This record gives sequence, C-alpha cells and structure tokens, in this order.
Amino acid sequence: MSKIRFRQKQLLLSASIGGAIVLFLCVVAGYFIIDYIQGRYVERTVQLEQQLQDTQKKLNEDKMRVTVLNDNHKAGDLITESDVTSLVVPVSTVPQNTVEQAEIVGKRIKIDLQKNSMITNAMLFEDGITPKDLRNQEFSLVRLPLKLKKDEFVDVRIRFATGQDYIVLSKKKVEDLNNGTIWYEMSEKEILTMSSAIVDAYINDASIYALSYVDPYMQDAAITNYPSNAKVLDLIESNPNIVGIATSALERQVRAKLEQDLKSMSDEDRQKYISGRNTTELNSGEYITETEGQGKTTNAQQDNSLMNDGTSGVNQQDMNGNSSNSNSDSGSIFKDSNTREPGQ
Repeated sequence: MSKIRFRQKQLLLSASIGGAIVLFLCVVAGYFIIDYIQGRYVERTVQLEQQLQDTQKKLNEDKMRVTVLNDNHKAGDLITESDVTSLVVPVSTVPQNTVEQAEIVGKRIKIDLQKNSMITNAMLFEDGITPKDLRNQEFSLVRLPLKLKKDEFVDVRIRFATGQDYIVLSKKKVEDLNNGTIWYEMSEKEILTMSSAIVDAYINDASIYALSYVDPYMQDAAITNYPSNAKVLDLIESNPNIVGIATSALERQVRAKLEQDLKSMSDEDRQKYISGRNTTELNSGEYITETEGQGKTTNAQQDNSLMNDGTSGVNQQDMNGNSSNSNSDSGSIFKDSNTREPGQ
C-alpha cells in the first residue's frame, strides 16, 4: 500500500515539474511574440507618420499649372489644341524644360507618349514651311524592303556594279505605298538628282533601292553623297526624253525579275499554292456549283494556265520586247549623245 502511494507521489511530482516547464516555455514564447508584434506596430506607425509628413509637405509646397497630353499618342503624331490639357502639380515634379501649350500645338512628337505626360522641347519637332517647289512623285522602279509601310522613312540609294553605293535621297517619308509603287514629296533639286540617278542606273546597270530607318524621329537624316554624273546631266540636256526612257527600262527590269521568279516556281509549289487557296475558298463558303462550273474554267485551271503557259509566254514576249526596246532606246541615247555638236 505504501509502495502505491509512493509511486503516485512520484507521478504527481513529475507531472507538476513538466507542467511548470511547459508553462515557462509558453510565457517566454508569449513574451517574444508580444514584443515582435509591438515592434511591428511601432515600425508601421513610424512609416505612416513619415508618409503623412511627406504628403503634408507636398500639399504645402508650391504648385504650378503645366500642359499635358489628354490621351496616348504615337511618335510622329501632330499635336493640336484638342490633344492637350492643363494640370496643377507640385513644382518639384515638373522638369525645367517643360513647354507651354502655345509651343506644343502644331508640332509633332518624336516618341510614344502616354496620357498625362508632360512635354519638353526635346520631345518635339516641326515639319517646317512647305517649299514652293515641293511636288508629289511616284516611283515603281525602286526596290523596296518587304516590310516597308506607309509613313515610314527611307533613304533611296544607288548601287553600281563596282560595289560603290551612294545615297540619292535622304530620309524621305513614304507618303503612300501600293503594289510596289511608292510616293514621295520631293523638291526640284531632289527630282533632278533622282532623274540623274535613274539615267545613271540605266546606262551603268546599277540598282536603285530603299533602306528604312529604325527610329526615324530620333535619328538624323543621312547625308546625301550621290555625285550627279556630268555625262548624265549632259545627256538629260541633249535628250529630255531620256529620263522617261530610263524609267521605263528600269521598270521593265523589275517586272522581268518578277516574271523570272514566277517562272522559277516548281510544279510542286504551284500545286501547294493552288490547293491552299482552294481549301481557303471552301472553308469560307465560296463553293462553285455544278451549273456555274459548266462552260467555265475553275480557279485551279486558271492558275495552272497562268503559271504554266501564260507566265512563260508573257515572260518570253516581255523579254523579247525589252531586248528590242532596250536596244532601240540605247541606240537613240548614245546616238543623241554622240552626234551632239559642241556648240549645242
């Protein structure tokens, strides 16, 4: 009986000691947790007070009215009165070179700008006064980049067979673009320089091509370095029609290259193209009925006839015609140039 009581006392003592230890650990852990929470509270309170002080400082500091954009705009956009508005902002947030509305309206921006953006002088440029001799000019002989789009800027260059490469027109805006024909606004000097380059390319078997700018509103225009050939200028003076002859010849060369590319297509590529187009027409609901098909040629048959027969026939005829026309034109060119009297 005494042994049982002794064991119970030992168990009670052990339980008491264990409970005291657990209680002590809980008190210590609770102390650290409360201390951490208090520290975070104090830190957060200090941050809020600092933010309140900063906000109060901004509210109390001087303010000024500035002109900002009321919508998003792309590089090259012309800014009008309806595109700008005014806001009151702290002086500390306003750049020193910010411009007023009167200096913004009528100018273009060099970079993309977001709504409520303040505008500085470095972001603007002017088109300038339109020269009296500015004209719209179209060309279909210039070899253009595949990804060229309207309103982009290009340099028109001429490359000779010797590898020499010159800039004929610098940073010309693509006013319009349609099926390989490009439109520029050109001054009288640029028109004459381009005419010289066309004749030069025709006589010396050179190529005229265009290269687009990466960031046109930030990049300066390249320096024009094409030297107009004195013989070419003399030839233009002796035969005013030479520019038209050279232009036609270069256009024929571009067309001949296109015909050659079409002719170089394999039968397998033609069939893939025809099959793909027919599949697209069927998917879009463009069905050819049996009645409509009688007495008519299907699109696939037309494509085959155009690519197999028409291309080679037209190409051959065009090449023959070009050869005769080029010979006759070249003969007339050099005849006029060689037979001109010194006093003329």
